[in-house]
Amino acid sequence: MKLSDYVMSFIHERGIMHVFGYQGGAVTHLVDSLHKIDGLSYVQNYHEQASAFCADAYSRINRNFGVALATSGPGATNLITGIANAYFDSIPCLFLTGQVSTHAIKSKSEIRQQSFQETDIVSIVSPITKFAKTIVDPQTIRYYLEKAVFTATTERPGSVLLDLPHNVQATDINPESLDSFFDSKEYKACDRNQNSRIPDVLREIAGLLSGAKRPLVLAGGGVAALKDREIFKQMVRAFDLPVVCSLMGLGAIDHSERHYFGFIGSYGNRHSNMAIAKSDLLLVLGSRLDERQTGPRRDLFARNARVIHVDIDPDLLDHHVDTDICVCADLQSFLSDLLGLAPAEPPDNGNWINQVHLVAKELATESAHDQDYIDPNHFIRYLSTKLSKDAVVCSDVGQNMMWVAQSLDMTVDMRLLNSGGHGAMGYSLPAGIGAYCADQNRQVVCIAGDGGIQMNIQELQTIAREGLPIKIIVMNNQSLGMVRGFHEKYFDNKCYGTALGYSNPDFSKVACAFGLEYTKIESKDNFNLLDDGLKGASPHLIEVILSPESQTIPEPAPGPRGIEDQFPLIDREKLARLLSD
Repeated sequence: MKLSDYVMSFIHERGIMHVFGYQGGAVTHLVDSLHKIDGLSYVQNYHEQASAFCADAYSRINRNFGVALATSGPGATNLITGIANAYFDSIPCLFLTGQVSTHAIKSKSEIRQQSFQETDIVSIVSPITKFAKTIVDPQTIRYYLEKAVFTATTERPGSVLLDLPHNVQATDINPESLDSFFDSKEYKACDRNQNSRIPDVLREIAGLLSGAKRPLVLAGGGVAALKDREIFKQMVRAFDLPVVCSLMGLGAIDHSERHYFGFIGSYGNRHSNMAIAKSDLLLVLGSRLDERQTGPRRDLFARNARVIHVDIDPDLLDHHVDTDICVCADLQSFLSDLLGLAPAEPPDNGNWINQVHLVAKELATESAHDQDYIDPNHFIRYLSTKLSKDAVVCSDVGQNMMWVAQSLDMTVDMRLLNSGGHGAMGYSLPAGIGAYCADQNRQVVCIAGDGGIQMNIQELQTIAREGLPIKIIVMNNQSLGMVRGFHEKYFDNKCYGTALGYSNPDFSKVACAFGLEYTKIESKDNFNLLDDGLKGASPHLIEVILSPESQTIPEPAPGPRGIEDQFPLIDREKLARLLSD
């Protein structure tokens, strides 16, 4: 059996139906072998970065792992942004790169390059992968494939890479003679139960949740990624716990639930951040508590609360924020065991829950948009009413990401995909492709800014070629709005590269060139045009015209403030009243 045939059979046998990539000389064997397998489809993108993002989104939706391949040299290095994205967002992905034949690989480190398109991709990506290896001995292929997938999908998931020299791919092997990673001392030495052992403090946590007057759960990406999120909903109801979500945690709970308190962070809902400031017990589940969530004054974050932090990564515990109780555990196991300790009757946190909802209602009219243009948050709320109950929304990076996070009303069956940790513009379009390939029965909507859409605009051709019924919404404010706002506040309105020296193509002509249907929405009076744009089985580009001075409200305020004290600053007496009520 040819080694490349074995690789593709291995992938397919583990439930993978799509592989993303771009053809090149060093992966010809792999691509040829892929096409021999019924039920395994090859989706060719037009840039390897897009292939990596596709694999990332495919993994998020199929809850297995994603696969992308690229040729040696520039093909491999083009994957790097997507590899980093999967690593930082804890998304299990297997990246396969072609490499020059083993005899052509440089033998001296002093030599920059020995062969055409030779690159030491393993050394380059080692800091942004859980495991990376060049396969020089064909007899080790099973071992390292098994190790790579095991590593990518266990403990804190992430990206792995196998680098396959061209001659190794073509080698004939006997699958029966290959050693298994799962028979090795290395595997047996893995303490696979370490993160599922629930410590003795579990009863203490249950008692604290039952006794707190203003308890709050912060649901992070670890909750949104649970294969069974029903257990989270049961735990929330059993302890009558209100929930706020990080960017990666959005969708962990249905937004129509009385327990949902909103999106937190620097660009979060103001009332959600106030809830954290007022809470007396904060249970953090699967969130790393980075500065975008806590604000720069981490000492002011949840300053009135005892903090319990639960995460599968021990290095994140008690790292960014001082915590009272740290638990290194698999969330599925933790929630199951915690639910077993729930009181017979849920605590009554009705007054606390109503209090926060009243604050949210008082602040609901907050807006700073130009009345002559569409309010982007209003548009996102309208979009929410037109989406299917299990839609997949892929947001890009910039103001559009924050408008979606602030205002998209999600059901628990919806998924919101974004580039959370790496913040990579150009994510949404290929993510939509990967998401649709993972589940072709779900509505897929991509939301990007006019800047982000241009980062991987070539993927409109992939969508058109494959006839994917993906709807692409371009929020066009004719600028790189997030950084433009920073320029306006801190660089005396000198918007170099964000408004000055920046421009867009005519998106109607772009849609025409790629053979896509096109709709333009220029005011709230024609929001109804969105209805037709979202219907049908054809790809559709919908351009939403916004003010060139659009803002993200609320947003971080300068100075040593708590995360709840956002810009535009509200009256000091009002803020004090809302925090004390």
